[in-house]
Amino acid sequence: MSVELIQARIKSVMRNLPPLPEVTRQLLLVIGDEDSSAQDVSKVLASDQALAGKVLKLVNSSFYGVQQEVTTISRAVVMLGFTGVRNLALGFGSISALQKLGGDLDMQHFWAHAVANGAAAQIMAPLANRRTDPEEAFLAGLMHDIGAYVLATAVPESYGPILELPGPKRMDAEREMCGMTHAQVGQGLLKFWDLPTDFTKAARFHHDIAQATDPEQPLTGLVALADVLACVHGGDFETTISEADLEKLVAAVGLSMDNILSTLQGMTAKVEGMASFLHISGVQAGAVPSGPQHQNHTCVVVTTDDTRREWSSTLLRYMGHSLFSMEELFNHAPGSEAVDLVLVDPQCMTAAKFTQLMTFLSSLEAGICLLTDYGAAVPPAAEGLPRLPVIFSGKQLEKILVALPV
Repeated sequence: MSVELIQARIKSVMRNLPPLPEVTRQLLLVIGDEDSSAQDVSKVLASDQALAGKVLKLVNSSFYGVQQEVTTISRAVVMLGFTGVRNLALGFGSISALQKLGGDLDMQHFWAHAVANGAAAQIMAPLANRRTDPEEAFLAGLMHDIGAYVLATAVPESYGPILELPGPKRMDAEREMCGMTHAQVGQGLLKFWDLPTDFTKAARFHHDIAQATDPEQPLTGLVALADVLACVHGGDFETTISEADLEKLVAAVGLSMDNILSTLQGMTAKVEGMASFLHISGVQAGAVPSGPQHQNHTCVVVTTDDTRREWSSTLLRYMGHSLFSMEELFNHAPGSEAVDLVLVDPQCMTAAKFTQLMTFLSSLEAGICLLTDYGAAVPPAAEGLPRLPVIFSGKQLEKILVALPV
């Protein structure tokens, strides 16, 4: 199919996008009016029994974890606040509108990744240097890849294979296919729905490091970093970010590595709670990833780069593996014989040093893999060794571990 024909089909879908439900638009108007009261909001919400029922179900689910059952809309409005009601209405409304598009592709991985992003963004929101409303962060994370849903609906036969590509290649393939990316399409959809500018920018620029690190766009930065952690947590998508850009992003959001680890650890419970949101919304999301579930291995990270060591060690700890220091390994300290896997960073040493290291490691029974940034050159002696990106998921690591000698 030609680029022109694909673009025509996408534009046709965009022209015929279903609007947000009427009750959602009414709620946005009422909540946007400074003179509105909780009673006004409750009245609009109660006018749509389906939406009111979904809100009550969600408020009483593990998503919020309330101690006492909420039985009335007025009580739910007071508990959630205007911003919370707005975000829930937008969440339910956007999913309802998307479902009317139909489509032939299985989008279970899409929704699982969307929920993981929302979970990470919500957890990080109170920790960031520029505070963002956690419920707003959740909604922005949930909808960050909404353009991919539109592309999958418009041209499933062309876009299906693109969804299977590794992360760094996906957006290039989108541009080649139709001259635009899912981020651009997503921004167009959210603008069509008249969503707040912060949401449209998060959808458009979560892959743009210059925009994501702009101090005037804290929500975009949160969603961009949440996208990385969602890839680590679920493993269905690979992150597109480079090591250098990730450093800039973490610094811009203002999180420490302890914050990153606590976010990853908190995502499992949060994602399970958010499964309630998808279920109540009527989305068939399949099994929502619950984080790493691997046999414990003892690993060594060989690098002189502090940032790479910190990231890889944090990810390995999150995935339940034990760490052994490279200094103890080189000195044959007690316990070195139990090392299962050595992650080697070839970018921090000369080719001669790398060859010397390989000679030493060949005397061990441990597996070896390279820890490299995307596109980085490696010494000739490294050819044939398995590779992990600096930011890796449990699924990527598992492919290395299953090949280890028993």
